[in-house]
Amino acid sequence: MIYGSLYNPRFGRGLSPALANILNTVRQYDLPGLQLGRHEIDGDRVFMNVMEVVTEPAENKRAEIHQEYLDIQILIGGEERIDFGLPGSWDSNDPYDESKDLQMLDIKRSPQTLNLTPGMYVIFFPLEPHKPGCQVQGPQNIKKVVVKVHYELLL
Repeated sequence: MIYGSLYNPRFGRGLSPALANILNTVRQYDLPGLQLGRHEIDGDRVFMNVMEVVTEPAENKRAEIHQEYLDIQILIGGEERIDFGLPGSWDSNDPYDESKDLQMLDIKRSPQTLNLTPGMYVIFFPLEPHKPGCQVQGPQNIKKVVVKVHYELLL
């Protein structure tokens, strides 16, 4: 997991060249003005999902993992809490859905919390459990972009 801000003057330093290039490409978009839905950057290898959601109490939500794609979650508007854990810190009876690259689960050991404000991003690598869309102080409408990056681009 990597946590940062698009507004950092030293943005991109320390990231792999592939991730820095993808984030620099995303920064060129008018993120608040993007229409909801899917926006392709490099076909199925890199694409963005723009969404609006209402945050909920963390205890009402489940976490997720992916096996094929990294998630770069970028908050555009509002405040969002994302809970996360380390690989292997979760338990699930739900099967992995290969067509959605998604498995729903519960973080069982050492859950951690991040609070995002507009312009902040967090990168979750495959098999890193994360629970986005949690409320900070109460339910709130948020707008965010989730950039999906196929893991093979980092090899």
